[in-house]
Amino acid sequence: MAEKTTNGRADNGFPPMLMPFGLEALMEMNRPALSAMAEVNGKVYENLATLNKSWVAFVNRRLKEDFAMPKQLAECSTVQEMYSVYADFFQTAVADYQSGLEQMSKLGKAMAEETAQAVQTRLEEGARVAAAQLKSVGAVSQPN
Repeated sequence: MAEKTTNGRADNGFPPMLMPFGLEALMEMNRPALSAMAEVNGKVYENLATLNKSWVAFVNRRLKEDFAMPKQLAECSTVQEMYSVYADFFQTAVADYQSGLEQMSKLGKAMAEETAQAVQTRLEEGARVAAAQLKSVGAVSQPN
């Protein structure tokens, strides 16, 4: 007995998959989520760029200080001068690292808050759109 085929394929007993929506309808359904993610990703990218720029400025500042120290030490003629150079270097380093970490913490906190705000805004907007769509679907499906 000949095997039944559909479009050159053997019948495997499963019904063919039917797409309830076209690709355009599927994209339209996901558009709010996709635009929300694009906005959130944009905010995160901007904040990461600011954070990285700040970090690079801090590292450059510290490297200049670090590379200047050997020259300052070479110019010392007494142990007291060397002690003074070391003391100034370490005091400046501690102050720089403290202020740098404070700045990084503030930027990180601002990044988290802005990202959360963007997500919240998009969720609220998505809820409004979904409610409006449900309302319009409910008005269409219910007889007057």
